[in-house]
Amino acid sequence: MEHWIWLAQAFSPGSPKPCALAEALGGARVVHEADEAALAASGICTAHDLSLLRPHSLAQAERIIEHCLARGYDIRTFADEDYPALLREIHAPPAVLYVSGRLPAADMLCIAMVGARRVTDYGAAAAERLAMGLANAGVGVVSGLAAGVDTHAHKGALKGGGKTYAVLGCGLDTVYPASNRELYRLVAKTGAVLSEFPPDAGPDRHHFPIRNRIIAGLCAGTVVVEAGRKSGSLITAGQALEMGRDVFAVPGSIFSPMSEGTNQLLREGAKPACGVADLLEEYPEALARILPAEPAQQSLFPPAAVPPRPEPVPEKPATPARRPVQGLDDVQRAVLALLDASPRHVDELAVRASLPPGQVLAVLTVLEIQGLARSEPGRRFCTV
Repeated sequence: MEHWIWLAQAFSPGSPKPCALAEALGGARVVHEADEAALAASGICTAHDLSLLRPHSLAQAERIIEHCLARGYDIRTFADEDYPALLREIHAPPAVLYVSGRLPAADMLCIAMVGARRVTDYGAAAAERLAMGLANAGVGVVSGLAAGVDTHAHKGALKGGGKTYAVLGCGLDTVYPASNRELYRLVAKTGAVLSEFPPDAGPDRHHFPIRNRIIAGLCAGTVVVEAGRKSGSLITAGQALEMGRDVFAVPGSIFSPMSEGTNQLLREGAKPACGVADLLEEYPEALARILPAEPAQQSLFPPAAVPPRPEPVPEKPATPARRPVQGLDDVQRAVLALLDASPRHVDELAVRASLPPGQVLAVLTVLEIQGLARSEPGRRFCTV
């Protein structure tokens, strides 16, 4: 472990050379013991790199290990079997990860959620609702613990009873922003807070673009919830595309500067994220491992919205008929009659009403405005 920390410290964060060098020579220990001729023969090290490698001793790495043991942090290296598989595939995987909590299981589907720090009410609500739905479905939500969209993504996942993972642009000893101290604790308790920077590293400005590749690299897809034209979240989206991962964007108002970036992503081919269903339907195989299908029916929507199969119980008295509501047309009354306390998906209601899904969605919107229906994550609706 100390040899991997030594190797990571010898290069700048975000460099592909530590892992490439270890793979070429046969491990971090071999790199440490190699002479300059062997290092130069790898074709990876420049003369400048050689000058960086020599001065670093194992003493600093051993001090970092002692610090992590005292704080209860785990250390994962590129050589470890439980190093995240998707992260291992990227161009510049971090040689070392410092972890407070537990990394995602190997078979866990993870989705990144990023966006503006100066988030609007719309962006905050969208982030929380999407994250809650993903967590309900057993999907890990990955973000950066920053102010704005990141904060609401983590909070939504926690509300959904799932696991969320925060990738920091500083060391684990620093909570940034300080206002997220309690959120840091909850994320580490349920999922993990992780960083490639040593524990005492501060939140330097240039660290954040570097850590963004880890957020995208841990995940099968990245959702940009709200972003201006020059938002750093667009860098994360670009990195996800370079990795061959999916990119989603939440559509925003054409009048809002905070939606210029997301709407641009949509014009360039990003997949619209109008609900949890839009995200989950892209990963049926991964989701099938998380949510075993019912016989003859596979649901791609959050299981928390689907009540468990009840045990046989004595027949209950008939529910009193719903009082007629004034001011609705026949179609609106018909759709309202199909709603009850259990959230139902728009497509299900459309089949039962023998109407196009678009028309049913429009009717449900009217009913929600009038206080007669309530929307839930994944385009589901129920009575108020």
